[in-house]
Amino acid sequence: MTMAALVVAELLLVILTYQVMASIECRQTEIEAACRALRSMTARGLAVMTVMALYFWLRPAAYRALADRAIAAPGHQVWMLFHLTGLVLIFLPLPLFGTAEISRAFTPTLVLLTSGGLLTALGAVFWVTPLAAWRDWMRNDSYLLPLALFIGFLVPDLADLMRPLWEWSTLSSLTFFLVFLVLTLTGFDVGVHPPTYEIGVEGFWVQIASQCSGVEGIALITIFMGFYAALMRPDLRQKRFWLILVPLAVLASWLFNILRIAILIIIGVRVSPEHALNGFHSYAGWLMFTALALLIVLIAHRAQWLHRSPLPQHSATTLRQDTLAAKIVPFIVMMLSGVFVSAFWPDPAAGYPVRALLMALALLVFLPAIRALWSRPSLESLAVGLAVGVLWIVTAPSQELPATDAPSLFWITTRLLGTILLVPLIEELFFRGYLLRRLHRDTLVWTILAVAISSLLFGLMHDRFLAGTLAGVAFGLLYLRRAETSDAIAAHIVANATIALAALLTAKWALI
Repeated sequence: MTMAALVVAELLLVILTYQVMASIECRQTEIEAACRALRSMTARGLAVMTVMALYFWLRPAAYRALADRAIAAPGHQVWMLFHLTGLVLIFLPLPLFGTAEISRAFTPTLVLLTSGGLLTALGAVFWVTPLAAWRDWMRNDSYLLPLALFIGFLVPDLADLMRPLWEWSTLSSLTFFLVFLVLTLTGFDVGVHPPTYEIGVEGFWVQIASQCSGVEGIALITIFMGFYAALMRPDLRQKRFWLILVPLAVLASWLFNILRIAILIIIGVRVSPEHALNGFHSYAGWLMFTALALLIVLIAHRAQWLHRSPLPQHSATTLRQDTLAAKIVPFIVMMLSGVFVSAFWPDPAAGYPVRALLMALALLVFLPAIRALWSRPSLESLAVGLAVGVLWIVTAPSQELPATDAPSLFWITTRLLGTILLVPLIEELFFRGYLLRRLHRDTLVWTILAVAISSLLFGLMHDRFLAGTLAGVAFGLLYLRRAETSDAIAAHIVANATIALAALLTAKWALI
């Protein structure tokens, strides 16, 4: 579970980096086809992660068997170095070429991302347990997981195969009409050109082409529902499942896609045409369809009429007290909230209140576990935090920090809450409480590696990479002094509070 959660967090960081901070425009690259294939890895990775999560959720016995093998025969630490080397290669194009020129230097970027992705994946797999243990475990489980992961990887290709469905004129015309109806009911003056399925509002026109038909969502629904049926086949009432629930799920996916197209047009009219086409349209659809597919699977799993035996009663108490989940899950929520806000807001900073709400909810879920991890911080942690905050302020590039009009009071309040309390808690629980603690060994070499690796990844979370990395080193050394996460959390809170106070007094919000 820990490795899976770490890979999820890393993939979300890669998505944020290359689709938000440094978006690659394929039309500006030397190899457009290769670029588009690379961009499809976001959807493939999301599908693979979802399949893996469903597998371990629905087959707890298989998960326990794998966990026992990993404990009895853990992978060699050299695979951790492979994994981390791959991560370095993935992010290396940023300092080498910069966010503005990365599309023009696509060939070396492609080489670095491809080789880094392979090293990262191989390192993660064999860091868990050796090949022989994996082979024995998969043989006992009829090789179901690798088959399912392979199918998940092919989801975009399966969606392409389903696109001929869009040629059915009745379906395409009905979709076009319903999008028109939704926009009309919301009060817009809508223009249409039925022969080419073009629809426009206030000068913003889109063509509802095969890419907008929703076949990707139908493919996701079909694959995930089929995977669920395969895993639950002894207990599932298959006729009810396939003849009632699956058609309803496909219908829900189609209607959901109509709503998605309407939202895309509204964003293009009211927010930004460029953001609607290059931001929301690029990857928000995959996130929305995946969330819908998971919701339908959850409904199926909780519906007693679909199962032959009584459903077990699940309790959230154990999860809320799980300290390992408390260190990882809020960080994943924070990363997902960044992807979500970037999809719906052209300026992601404007959507920060939504991010703050999601982060606060994630922390509230695991409040019992966080309380168990908390202890009284040392006075040294307060001093270190103050020093980090002051250094961050005095080393800030002045040309990048213009004084601006103050945002709304609500935005300022949520931004301060997130900066001072929520982000330090989430980041320190993950980077020091989980990652540094997992990497640390009782030798000088491993101590240096643990601090360096966790700090470098922490630095990637910040616009000022060097300053963020050095702050991570300070928090890491403070954690190692007493092996108390609360010391790192307290230092991070003090540092961010110092920076937030400076931003509040000077109206230089770019500081935070």
